[in-house]
Parts: sequence; structure tokens; C-alpha cells
Amino acid sequence: MDVVKVSHHGSADQFVGLYQTLGARVGLVGVGADNTYGHPTTRALDILRTSGTTVFRSDLHGMVALGRNPEGKLVVWSAKSAMPR
Repeated sequence: MDVVKVSHHGSADQFVGLYQTLGARVGLVGVGADNTYGHPTTRALDILRTSGTTVFRSDLHGMVALGRNPEGKLVVWSAKSAMPR
């Protein structure tokens, strides 16, 4: 799987097996800056990282867009980055 939308803003209540099974290359976390809930949690981010998932967060990266280049490879663009990845 290429992309997973992380549930509940990256709360601590994540199912490790799901992310390990999916093995997504990119994880999207929709979360407000300085939210009082502490989302995304360190636990959720650790689960994603150990599953090999690169995390994009709306509080840090702004709007994120996904697409494919002419070779069919996944391209990620964010409002706060200069170049697609």
C-alpha cells in the first residue's frame, strides 16, 4: 500500500498490526497545531516509523497533495516544502 490516512489525528489508540500489515510508504495525519489533545502522540508516530511509513502532518507540512510522476512513482507535495518528494 502506498498511502494510509492515520485514524483519529494520530491518537495513542492505534492498532500496531494494522500499520505493520499495510506497510504504507506514506502516512497522512490531519491535526491542528498546538492542539490540547497532544495529537499525534509519540506512540502513534513510533508505530508508523517502525512500520517504515514516512509521516506527513498537517500541522507541520500544511496541505499535502499526492500524485504519480510519468513513471508511476508516488510523489508527495506539501505546502511547506519546496520540492515534491
